[in-house]
Amino acid sequence: MNAISAKLQAALPGIKKWIDQTLQDHINVATPVSESPFTRLKDHYPDVLLARARVVVVPRVPFPPVTQLGLPEFRAMEMMSLAGVTYKDTFFVCNGQQRDSLYFHELVHVVQWDRLGVDNFLLAYAVGLMQHGYEQSPLEQMAFELQARFDQQRVPENLVEFINVRTDGVWETARRFLESG
Repeated sequence: MNAISAKLQAALPGIKKWIDQTLQDHINVATPVSESPFTRLKDHYPDVLLARARVVVVPRVPFPPVTQLGLPEFRAMEMMSLAGVTYKDTFFVCNGQQRDSLYFHELVHVVQWDRLGVDNFLLAYAVGLMQHGYEQSPLEQMAFELQARFDQQRVPENLVEFINVRTDGVWETARRFLESG
């Protein structure tokens, strides 16, 4: 395990605790995506996923205090004004940013969280940020690419399986990085 991997592993418990507390704090205002007005989502995601996934509209999208949790490398991300962010099966959207395209993007992340589980998602996301920055990080790049395809009405068939296969590749690359050195 390299030094970066050890540092990320050490921060995981605090980040997971923050995520769980944030989700708990918003549980009463989280609504199923299936109840959103964005009916095009049903053309691409299974009904069971749309019923399970939740959305919370907030004035400012919450992000873990990564600097406080020992990861000052991610301070820029912590300070960004994000339109949306996903934690497990719940995503937060900034008030005024609600649109089907953003919901589609965040649902890509719900599928990625499902595929990787909490620890592996957080590790793969962190490695991607470190190596490529926000927009070019592999999990984000996948969501942005699929969002653009959604906007152009060119979404791949079997979307969830498509995301799962690509997510497996992202994890394999991140895992190799974490085990190196």
